[in-house]
Amino acid sequence: MFFKSDLNTKMRKHTIFTTLLILTITAFASSCKKDKDADSGNYMTGSISFYVPNYLIASQEVELNATGITSPTTGLLYTWTATGFAPDSLTGQSATITAPSAFGEYTLFVTVTHDDYSTVSTSRKVVVINPSDEGSFSGTMPGQNTITDSRDGRVYPYRKIGNLDWFASNLKWNGAGKQYDSVRALNEIYGTLYTWMEATGGATATGLGSGPQGICPDGWRIPTREDWEDLALAINGSPLSFENEWKGLGQKAAANAMLNGKSVWKYSPENTKTNNAGWNALPAGSSSNYYKSFANITEFGFWWSASLKDNNNGEYRFIHFNSSNFPYNYAGKDFFAASVRCVRIAQ
Repeated sequence: MFFKSDLNTKMRKHTIFTTLLILTITAFASSCKKDKDADSGNYMTGSISFYVPNYLIASQEVELNATGITSPTTGLLYTWTATGFAPDSLTGQSATITAPSAFGEYTLFVTVTHDDYSTVSTSRKVVVINPSDEGSFSGTMPGQNTITDSRDGRVYPYRKIGNLDWFASNLKWNGAGKQYDSVRALNEIYGTLYTWMEATGGATATGLGSGPQGICPDGWRIPTREDWEDLALAINGSPLSFENEWKGLGQKAAANAMLNGKSVWKYSPENTKTNNAGWNALPAGSSSNYYKSFANITEFGFWWSASLKDNNNGEYRFIHFNSSNFPYNYAGKDFFAASVRCVRIAQ
């Protein structure tokens, strides 16, 4: 027989146990739901992305900004991981970091987290180069002398070929033209691209060493047809007209240059890139449609002449990775952008 007080005690214990059980089950269910939401059931909308140039110069500062997540709009934590960079880890939707001093390939990561959503992340590979380090950039022939452009302090090697001094690298002055794909690091290797109008200032000319100064430094000129023919004579050993295909001269002018251990030219057995004359031709590519499009890097090098095909088209010479020749062609003088080599009568 139970007394009433015993029965009440048992009922109170049962009520407490039941309440605790309900609270435990509720907490467990809530925890499971949160884990499910965070891990797989509640996704952010949009796609995270950020821009960084494919190539950076060693120790170059770069600004990063992650975009693309449209929901949620608050409570997001952005974390950057950039091994080798300084700093190599930081938080914030935007970040400023410095590229490694050592050349090589690196990967940048950004991760976005939120208490109630699944984590998202993305990454970009970046090639860091150092143009002054032979381990990073090599294969061009040094010039016999150098000149300093008073406009920006850049130093250019040059070499006497025939009756002229020729720049041994492409012009890099950024007072006009565009860097390939707006990548500063590529400009250091390949130089700047210019339209014919920018290169010449709209002036055409003839005669050895008598081209317009255009965008060249003081005392230097955009090469005329006669300048190009003098180059051909020096490399070929016999005269060639400007309109000639210049068979075999492309590989004699092209440098077998290497960038971080890889050839800057796309491979072909048709162009062995012997660079006999030390002209150091590189495949700097081109731009078209008023700098809206960039193409042909690693495949073509194009260099303006001071001459016109007609009122609308400037003339240029080019080298293709799959040909040993050095022919000429023409393109819209405002529409197409190519490299520039500066010349002068040999001093």
